[in-house]
Amino acid sequence: MSHSLLTDEQVADFLQAEPEFFMRQPQLLDHLQLTDSHQGAFSLVHVQMSRQRQRIEALENQITTLTTNATNNDRTFYEFMDLQAQLLRCSDFHAVVRAIELKAQQLGLSAYVRLLNQCDVKVQLSAEVYQSFNRSHLQGKTAYLGRLRKVDQEALFGELPVPEMGSYVVLPLVKQQPLGLLAFASEDGGHFQPDMDTLFLRHLSLVVAHLAQTLVWQSNYDPTSASHHSA
Repeated sequence: MSHSLLTDEQVADFLQAEPEFFMRQPQLLDHLQLTDSHQGAFSLVHVQMSRQRQRIEALENQITTLTTNATNNDRTFYEFMDLQAQLLRCSDFHAVVRAIELKAQQLGLSAYVRLLNQCDVKVQLSAEVYQSFNRSHLQGKTAYLGRLRKVDQEALFGELPVPEMGSYVVLPLVKQQPLGLLAFASEDGGHFQPDMDTLFLRHLSLVVAHLAQTLVWQSNYDPTSASHHSA
């Protein structure tokens, strides 16, 4: 078959069907050249070595990322296990909120608990705001991760907890029915990203939802309750 009768597709099909072709014809590798507008002409061997280096660099980056994530996940696991143990010792939900906020501060974050049908203004969340956020951001998901528009921040938190370019994780508190939201905010816009694993946080939200439904807002025996109203 003459060269003029071969198309690019036929050559490509042949090489894909014969992956050992260049092993049988190694001398061709030294003569085949590719042309790049920036690098000029270079051999196929050069291309193969370059691609191999790129694959190695990509693998090294993946290993570094996995190692970093494993370290972060390990810390996150112990921090949130410690928090859950603290929450289960709380006698009222006001103490639950304080413990969550304190743990968040220790991790360099801000934490927010917002409840439906709650008389305390600090944690109150209207049904309209919850339903709007649920429709636009959750849509059946167990968590929202990423940045929030200023209007959403103000609707949920009544303030700007972190700079507008910060990032958030917002989890619904649900026990048979919606009870509210649990949110963490970071000044780092890349801290909470959509591809993050939220296993620990989702388990925390289940614990918080359970406590929100079973504990009074504040115990009469809490020595710090003088300036607050009981449930």
